[in-house]
Amino acid sequence: MKNETLLGSIDPEITERLTRRDAIKKGAFTGSQVAAALALGSVPVALAALSRQAFAQLPANIKSVLDFALALEIFENEFYKAVLNKSTSAAQNAVFATVRPTIPAGVVAAAEQIQRHEEDHVAFLLSVGATNVFNLNADSFNFTGNRSSATPGPFALAGSDAGFLLFTAQLAEDTGVRAYKGQAGNLVSDATVLTAALRIHSVEARHAAKIRRARRSLGPTTLPTIKYSGTVQGDGTAAAAAPANAPAGAVAAANLVYAGENATTQGTVNIAAIGNVGGATGASEAFDEPLTRAQVVAIVQPFFKPDIM
Repeated sequence: MKNETLLGSIDPEITERLTRRDAIKKGAFTGSQVAAALALGSVPVALAALSRQAFAQLPANIKSVLDFALALEIFENEFYKAVLNKSTSAAQNAVFATVRPTIPAGVVAAAEQIQRHEEDHVAFLLSVGATNVFNLNADSFNFTGNRSSATPGPFALAGSDAGFLLFTAQLAEDTGVRAYKGQAGNLVSDATVLTAALRIHSVEARHAAKIRRARRSLGPTTLPTIKYSGTVQGDGTAAAAAPANAPAGAVAAANLVYAGENATTQGTVNIAAIGNVGGATGASEAFDEPLTRAQVVAIVQPFFKPDIM
């Protein structure tokens, strides 16, 4: 059963918060649909079951956020499908044909799990009113990072080097985490939508953690330091945590992903000064900073053939 591991491995406590009472309160047509979804272990399906009526009339600003989130989730889903040789596009599967046999079995299992979650996120967002406004499909992406050009982009190495592939996956996951956080303020007028988005955000954060563990499993020769919250060094750049063979364009893209992640102040509190948190380094690693939509577009547009501005 494709969703059976979702709750146990990603966010088991969510089941305790999705009750029949929640379903009725949020307008689901039957509590049994939520129960069936939870039996499958699928939080997005369960949320869709309890939220369809609540999302029936989406304000334009909220729908715009969900449409953009859907585009990002389709991108991540198609990326992992291509890596795993599951894309409906033979050309996309071929991009990772060389690296695929070199990926450790445990890392493949993690990628399969993450891909199922991304697929669930796509289905959930569609079910609550998001629209595929950019008409994205399996062939809508250039995973080398050079849009529609036939010339390979700065991430072409992901097709032949397992360490670089995981570095690329980490950038994608961390962008998703910061993107959801960046849009939270635009969803505060609808508590149901905000709750759903933050639950997906928490799953994306766990994906990022899983990718970091996978990178560590390849050994210390693959890359230097991996930070817990972003791959930042003191000045907020990612260069010191990129694989040694990373092209300059990939490092530049990583610097966009982690821009501002060296912040040590949350609200008005300087976290670095409150106690034994590891100084500025520990304080900056403790939080993911939000990215604006424009910042996210700047990061991901090179991978999208359609214009997603």
